[in-house]
Amino acid sequence: MAKKPRPDPGPLRIAIGLTGVATASALVSAFLAPSAGGTAGAGTTTTETTLAPVPAQAVQHITRYVQLAPGQTAPPQAVVQQAPAPKPRVVIVTTKQSGR
Repeated sequence: MAKKPRPDPGPLRIAIGLTGVATASALVSAFLAPSAGGTAGAGTTTTETTLAPVPAQAVQHITRYVQLAPGQTAPPQAVVQQAPAPKPRVVIVTTKQSGR
């Protein structure tokens, strides 16, 4: 009794590989696509596009504190503040020694 020949796996492997590439491409384009609203005129036939007004974004001010090393000077136009003095720690140690 002769063995039946197995089908060639090559075309199926190519089809699965191309499907994987297409899926990866779709996922990457979905992750990197612009948010809702998209680009003006893309996929529309009218000359006017109605987009929602963009709300004004609040400005975040960043204050950076830099401690200067001895001998360093602050850059021009920098606001210089004296560092607060640390509070002294009072540590009371009570020992019980023999003989005293």
